[in-house]
Amino acid sequence: MTGLVDCNNFFVSCERSVNPKLEGLAVVVLSNNDGCVVARSNESKALGIRMGQPAFEIRDLIQKGNVIALSGNHLLYRSISIRLHDIFREFAPSTIDYSVDEAFLDMDGIPDNALQAIGEEICRRCLEEERIPVTIGFAESKTLAKVATEYGKKAGKRVIVFNNKREIEKVLTTLSIGELWGIGRRLAKRLYGKGVYTIYDFAIKDRAWVKGELGVVGERSWCELHGISCIDLEHVNHTLQDSISESRTFPIDVDDYDYLRSRIAIYSNHVSRRLRLMGGECGEMSVWLATNRFHKEKEYVSPSATTRFSIPVSDAAVIVSTGISLLDHIFEPGCFYKRAGVVLNDISSVSSMAPTLFEDMETQREIKLRSRRLMSAVDNCNGKNHVLRLAVEMTKGHIGHNDGYSSSFGPAKQL
Repeated sequence: MTGLVDCNNFFVSCERSVNPKLEGLAVVVLSNNDGCVVARSNESKALGIRMGQPAFEIRDLIQKGNVIALSGNHLLYRSISIRLHDIFREFAPSTIDYSVDEAFLDMDGIPDNALQAIGEEICRRCLEEERIPVTIGFAESKTLAKVATEYGKKAGKRVIVFNNKREIEKVLTTLSIGELWGIGRRLAKRLYGKGVYTIYDFAIKDRAWVKGELGVVGERSWCELHGISCIDLEHVNHTLQDSISESRTFPIDVDDYDYLRSRIAIYSNHVSRRLRLMGGECGEMSVWLATNRFHKEKEYVSPSATTRFSIPVSDAAVIVSTGISLLDHIFEPGCFYKRAGVVLNDISSVSSMAPTLFEDMETQREIKLRSRRLMSAVDNCNGKNHVLRLAVEMTKGHIGHNDGYSSSFGPAKQL
């Protein structure tokens, strides 16, 4: 079985964790330039505030005190995210951090009848230790786990275990096809025209029909709905996220700079690829390290560094080089690290780019077009096997099998 832990209204929940007075109030978190809404409390959703809605459209609500608007505090969110993912790792043989507020759990070998109790304990720990509410879905595939989590949020249930076919089919009839992981607005609109309105409508279609209409990506989603696990995270037709992150726990504590440099390069490479897959660019990047929190004789530290890009980027070379530069600011010789990660924030679509004071729109457009063409060619060349990799990803050292990087969710990806 696969589990998906999703932190509810994560940015807002983080703000409430440090300021309990915000509980029960309509709260929104704004993007780094306070331009649009990137997180909403349930109370804000009830007022009709949309994700991505420009801040000026809700100015009256803010000025009248009906809504509290906060600027994003990504250092706070990252710090809480690290501690939450540490909790997740205590309950699963292997995990993968999909984003700052989501993680997949590999529950193979754990009896189905134990999953409800495990999920409830994870929820309890997250709420008691970090004041963050989470929803967890368990199923035979990542897509079904996603569906279970979405249903749990709507139904007000903390843990959903999909192990009954009739129960799964019943849930699928309640969810719009647009809510299926990997199906964006464009594909949903197309499927509406074919009489496919719910996820259940999609699931009962013939596999050959699905492949003919949506290709191999749609076929993978269909297979996953039937309990056949076949989706690597990079196969998903991503929609824009608030942030993208990637981190790993090393098999042993590490003080080797070259090794850490290669890990940060790999993680930066992967998040840049995910960024391009969703058609986005990032305005901010962070890199962090963490020592082993279970070493009682050594102080736990988790240094981080963040930088803003002058213009939003998605180019792998820029993101990787920036990641290494940030690592150089926080690496301390002689300090042994257990974890490392990168985070991309302030994500926007490529079409929303605005010119800077010193560059006109045409110049930026041409530069970005050339960069996207190059990255597209590299991504296409990589394909499924990821045959290309950056020189900086190579390291002289070797720590454990696959450097502690691979997981049950697919081989380490290379560019």
